[in-house]
Amino acid sequence: MEDYIKRYSKYTVLLSLLLIIMSIFLIAKPEEFLNTIMIFIGILLIVSGIIQIISYFSSPKELKAFSLKLLIGFISIIIGIIVIVNTSLINTILTGIIGAWIIIQSIIKLQIAINLKDMANNNWKAIVILSILTLILGIVIIFNPFGAVIAIGRISGIVLLVSECINLFESIFMLRL
Repeated sequence: MEDYIKRYSKYTVLLSLLLIIMSIFLIAKPEEFLNTIMIFIGILLIVSGIIQIISYFSSPKELKAFSLKLLIGFISIIIGIIVIVNTSLINTILTGIIGAWIIIQSIIKLQIAINLKDMANNNWKAIVILSILTLILGIVIIFNPFGAVIAIGRISGIVLLVSECINLFESIFMLRL
């Protein structure tokens, strides 16, 4: 069990560092950062759709009857265009996704703390407190108290930064078990 926790903690350290960098950009230029991400995702969806359509037309006749590649290709292209055209709506959704990510991470950490308690480890209480703190921060993002995507983007960036710093310290703490 301790080996699993240490392997998970190493992965979490790397992920936390990447998310800390992302949160700094989100705090500094939230609208531009979110718009850039949405445009990038839209482009990826369009390219994926084009690849699916090309793949459909290059498939043997026998496979075309049962293939959904043409449909998936057109749906991907349409969704990609919608994402690029409606970046502000998608930004609102992204803010909720960030809040959900923080909530999921805190629940995972809470589960690890409960497992540590079962192993008679005294460090579980600190991890429970930190997990509850990040859970509260995630809930604040989900309920969107300020209403503006830019404000929520900044708040999301700040909360993500705090959450990932806490996750980073928890992971480093767990690596020392």
